[in-house]
Amino acid sequence: MSLNDPKGNFKEQDAPRYEDTLQCMRCGFCLPTCPTYALTGRERSSPRGRVALARAVAEEKLEFTAAVKEEAFFCLDCRACTTACPSGVRAGEVMEVCRSQAHAFYPLGSAGKAFREFILQRMLPSPTLLESSMLPTRLYQRLGIQWLVRHSKVLKLGPDWMDKAEGMLPKLEKPLRPQLPDLVPAQGEKRGRVGFFLGCVMTLMYPSVSRNTVKVLSHQGFEVVTPKETKCCGAPHLSEGDRESARQLALFNLDLFLEQQVDYIVTDCAGCGAALKEYEELLEGRAEREKLARFRAKIRDISEFLGEVGLRTEGLKAVPTTVTYHEPCHLCHAQGISAQPRDILRQIPGVVLREMQEASWCCGSAATWGLKYTQESQQVLDRKLANLQATGAELLVTANPGCQLQLAWGVRRAGMPQEVLHIMELLGRATPG
Repeated sequence: MSLNDPKGNFKEQDAPRYEDTLQCMRCGFCLPTCPTYALTGRERSSPRGRVALARAVAEEKLEFTAAVKEEAFFCLDCRACTTACPSGVRAGEVMEVCRSQAHAFYPLGSAGKAFREFILQRMLPSPTLLESSMLPTRLYQRLGIQWLVRHSKVLKLGPDWMDKAEGMLPKLEKPLRPQLPDLVPAQGEKRGRVGFFLGCVMTLMYPSVSRNTVKVLSHQGFEVVTPKETKCCGAPHLSEGDRESARQLALFNLDLFLEQQVDYIVTDCAGCGAALKEYEELLEGRAEREKLARFRAKIRDISEFLGEVGLRTEGLKAVPTTVTYHEPCHLCHAQGISAQPRDILRQIPGVVLREMQEASWCCGSAATWGLKYTQESQQVLDRKLANLQATGAELLVTANPGCQLQLAWGVRRAGMPQEVLHIMELLGRATPG
């Protein structure tokens, strides 16, 4: 196998890069960081084991077997191994690409394929359709049907993922996207103009988070532009192995935001931020390098942005409380943002930060992983909840909607007293207005 012929037993379209599999030295530094290896003790479920499988397929020593497919989806893609790796091996991203290969080698049946295409290619790319799809769920909650379902425990008769998915639902409000003004002016001395990338989950599940993000940005002196046409960042498509749909969404968002003439593009969703920062790689050969570089240079997570420009603390109200912080994988490992959220928390008047052991250990959500592998997800979550309990903090703060859904569900289920908040909800409580 040579670098000039890297496909081997992979399909031509969206094969992992052979050079990515060659970097692994098999040193084992990744092993203590991998949740699936901690659960199974199985070499093939470790980062170095998964990279070895991909390399064997590329070198035509192994077919793309059912075991390779299983590991591609069993990986949480938490990127903790990348943080630990001295050679910079990106095992999670290799497995993410292998998910596209899995669909090529093991295509779904007609019904499964139609459902997958409807979700990934019709619903997620359409903000209007997404918003309409949540109306029945809001009625389900408001008409008291949810109370009956939960108290009857009828969902216990079905698969575990169904009971968990229903239990994770927060109280839904109207989607935020139609409510947000296209332009929110800066308060006080103007410091710049930012584009706000409003994520799908945020507008539907956690509108209060993004409402507070815009409020904070405005209070901090930034004019906030929220393009209503914004489409899904593509993260769910990458997670499910539909890289081509992710590219189409990326191309749309790239042009949309570069037209806005903003200084920065800010998001409050760690998963969105990680996907947006990877558009350069995803769209290589599909868009002009100059445009991709310009777009990438503007992307900031909200905590990264506030840390960079400096948080104006004058006028902030005191929020007397103790908090601990869970680091979302796609913030600390995928984007390398760890100190900034803590710095923000320490600057909020009245807030006392208590560090959690293994703060950067995955919570077990990982997009749809927590529903596909409900028992394993519970084990990963239990480890996180034990560390939370040891802090004695009143609030658990995080910075990604998937983590927030999983952690809030886990805390309620365990009967623990902590409230789970996004960091922008807490900063929003301290921000006047």
